[in-house]
Amino acid sequence: MELSNIKTLLDKYVEAETSLAEEKELEAYFLSGNVAPELEEYMPLFNFYESERSIYASEKIEFKMPFEEKETKNFSFYKWSGIAASVAIICTVFWFAQSEQRIDTPTNSINHELAMQNTQDLLLMMTDAVSNSKKQLNYLKEINQTKNQFLKK
Repeated sequence: MELSNIKTLLDKYVEAETSLAEEKELEAYFLSGNVAPELEEYMPLFNFYESERSIYASEKIEFKMPFEEKETKNFSFYKWSGIAASVAIICTVFWFAQSEQRIDTPTNSINHELAMQNTQDLLLMMTDAVSNSKKQLNYLKEINQTKNQFLKK
């Protein structure tokens, strides 16, 4: 492998821009033993990676999930609480549906007509108030006109 190629790969490695294949090339170069004297300072780094890899490769690593048994117990609790919640929702919906049927009585329509009449009365009062305020604004307009007439003389 050319020395210039290795140097460019090392520069990319230091900048964290190499691919895995390029890192494998660098590792193979530094583990081969034919390392240029100016690049020997990088040898311990790649030797360390190789030694650590061999240590972890020889160990058998087992992962245990410590809470596997508790999950089944919690699952049954969550399952039953979900079922109870859905039954409660269904009962509530039926109860409200029946209570709405009872509310639809003739007194309700009378109250509706009374509410409409009250609303119309309030709207009439508001239109009267607005028209009165327009009249007052007309008085202000007349005052401004007379003031301007006196100021012109």
